[in-house]
Amino acid sequence: MAVGNHRGSIRPVLATLVVLFLSGCSTNTVQLTYDTSAAASRPAAATSSVEILSVSDRRKHDPYWLGAIRGGFGNPLKTLTTDVPVSNVVENAFTDALKARGLLASTGGVYGMQVVINQFDCNQIARREAHVRLQVSLVELASGRQIYANDIRVDRVTGSIITFDAGIFAAVEDLRKLANQALQEAVDQALDDPQFNEILMAGT
Repeated sequence: MAVGNHRGSIRPVLATLVVLFLSGCSTNTVQLTYDTSAAASRPAAATSSVEILSVSDRRKHDPYWLGAIRGGFGNPLKTLTTDVPVSNVVENAFTDALKARGLLASTGGVYGMQVVINQFDCNQIARREAHVRLQVSLVELASGRQIYANDIRVDRVTGSIITFDAGIFAAVEDLRKLANQALQEAVDQALDDPQFNEILMAGT
């Protein structure tokens, strides 16, 4: 009788764990946006001279894939995907950032910006991580000559190795926020580069 009671008490616990595990295996669509209120002021004497020519996604992932909250074996429990392709997410961020700085030219620009996404992802096993690798270049539209290139790299890591906020208990929103912060930092790093702004001022 004691054995039977013991087994009976374990079954609800096992059932709860199974429900938690299954509820954790999900795909979550998230939105990433650029915070224009945090944008740097417009460089002195710079004009609205930059058009965005292209944003290319060279990651080896689905165009909408962003990252995952993973179990102890690296298995994805909660997958994060973007509501539009990641290339559009990055393009929208640069568009908003250039506009906020007064640098965006819808037509008749002097320079064309090209962005290559080599990495943009976020993951959590225990700690939350987000990584961005971009190649940003400017071409002179009149001549087609490339006059600027920069490799942008952002790595953000938060949280503790020892945490209860992991696996199926980890929040998608916390990881989304970290990815959004990494994107914001990457765009700001590109547009606030002194050499980038010197070129814009020289072309005015």
